[in-house]
Amino acid sequence: MKILYFFYQPYKWLVYFPFFCLSTIIFGSIAATLAFLINARVASYIGGAIWARINVWMTPVFVKVSGRKNIEIQQSYVVIANHQSAFDIFILYGFLGIDFKWIMKHELRKVPGIGIGCEKVGHIFIDRADHESAIKTLCAAK
Repeated sequence: MKILYFFYQPYKWLVYFPFFCLSTIIFGSIAATLAFLINARVASYIGGAIWARINVWMTPVFVKVSGRKNIEIQQSYVVIANHQSAFDIFILYGFLGIDFKWIMKHELRKVPGIGIGCEKVGHIFIDRADHESAIKTLCAAK
């Protein structure tokens, strides 16, 4: 297993990381454009779900989802990720199969691709340093 880890390191930094950066800018721009031209749901799927699946495929991570049949489309859900790695974003966005809105730290608004794309599809940016502002943002999102 250590040999695989050894060979993966150059791939991660020389191939995957540049791919991730480029795909994030491209798909974020696509999401912002589609949100303007079509609607936020289509933009979220193409700009987010496809972006997530492509990045998972490039790592390579193999995903098996179980229990998706228990999701009722007309039902509202709160989805919570434990953030043990950055891959929960890819897995939830790319493979859960429901349209949801992230609550994310407002610093991400400045990241090329992520900021504009997430803003246009309706994700919620929260200022964790300003308690009063954070509460207002969460109440507005409710």
